[in-house]
Amino acid sequence: MAKTFIDELVEAPVKVLQRIGTDETIVQLLTNDPKIDMSSDAADEVFERYLFDYAYVDETTDEAEAYICVEIEVPRVPSPTFRDVVLYITVLCHKRYMAIDTSKFKGVIGNRRENLVRYVDRVIGGADLFGVGQLSLTSITTIPAPSGFTARELVYQIPNFHTKNVRR
Repeated sequence: MAKTFIDELVEAPVKVLQRIGTDETIVQLLTNDPKIDMSSDAADEVFERYLFDYAYVDETTDEAEAYICVEIEVPRVPSPTFRDVVLYITVLCHKRYMAIDTSKFKGVIGNRRENLVRYVDRVIGGADLFGVGQLSLTSITTIPAPSGFTARELVYQIPNFHTKNVRR
């Protein structure tokens, strides 16, 4: 079966999460383990426990953890081969998990959520993940979150999202 534009939209968040989930600093902050072995099961578990390709955290969860969710939207389709595509990355952090233990994380300042936002932008911002040009950060905002959580959303414009060899 020929690949469609929607197939590319399904694959895009996976590419973003792969990049986020293999960054050592992000994994350390998510797991609260500054000495995590990136080849360990605990590091692999990050993909199942903390990273999601949809924006959702169960309102009933009372785990003091942080999560990163990725969504892709297509607000406009100006032609059959070009689309305006927007990438949303939401960093959610339980209020009891915001503080970083500076005895474990030497030299780190600020709270966990803001550090996750910082390092997500370092690995995603300006990246050419889709072969179409560098992602452009357009905003970072505080958004509503489930009870007990706080959330920030990074919004990136994906320039010239051009569909090649894809069935319309």
